[in-house]
Amino acid sequence: MLDNLFSSIIQDTSLVDILAAFFAGAAFMLSIIQFIRDNSRQKRESTLNAYNDLQDDVFTNLNILLSEYKIKKKKLTSLRSGDKDWEDITEYLAKIERFSVGINSGIYSIKVLNRLGGGYFIRLYEELSPVITKKRKANISKGNHYDEFEVTVKKLKKLRKVQ
Repeated sequence: MLDNLFSSIIQDTSLVDILAAFFAGAAFMLSIIQFIRDNSRQKRESTLNAYNDLQDDVFTNLNILLSEYKIKKKKLTSLRSGDKDWEDITEYLAKIERFSVGINSGIYSIKVLNRLGGGYFIRLYEELSPVITKKRKANISKGNHYDEFEVTVKKLKKLRKVQ
């Protein structure tokens, strides 16, 4: 009878251990899933906030400046280093470049950017390409200027299947 009691306790303990391990594993998996979901949501929210900041700080002013050039039929190739417009545009490009670093390093979401203004981002890069090219040719800082912006645009084109 004592053997049956010990055998029963051992079987019950094994079942309890198995159930405890199962529930611990399930809780761990749920924690991981929740972490991933929270991280993804936070990444999307950060992208929205950063894009809104760009909208306020860069895009509005840049659109005004580019419109003035179109109205006056001036070309961006006529800009020279030291001109006020040159300084303004390169300052805006620097902010776009920092945002692009966030996109390319995975801090921000390329998919959210694509939905927010992927076409605009591509068009902006193409409109500003004369300034970007001129800045790269000057090669003041011995590095690629606005290469992160270019990589972001290539990713957007790939997402949109644009050539």
